[in-house]
Amino acid sequence: MALQNNFYKINSSLNLAATTSSGAVRSAAVPADVTLVRISSSALVYVACIAGQGATPTATVAAGVQIDVSAPEIFVVRPADTIAAITASGTATVNVTFLEG
Repeated sequence: MALQNNFYKINSSLNLAATTSSGAVRSAAVPADVTLVRISSSALVYVACIAGQGATPTATVAAGVQIDVSAPEIFVVRPADTIAAITASGTATVNVTFLEG
């Protein structure tokens, strides 16, 4: 496996409490200068992201992007996007870190 060194400035970070019924629990809007988001989780979760001020994504297991335990992912986002998370079973803490890169 190749190692990659990426350096990003951390803008801010927050945690979402994901459960089997939390699909409508959303992050704050992506800050103005942020172009990337790093998402990690304490358990298997599915996330959704919708663009625009006032957007209301709802995460579902069937249509969400899977985030595995101990396998953080980095995604491109736009200002005012929001992120939602849900689990298929149990609970998880989903860490959303807004990055400037």
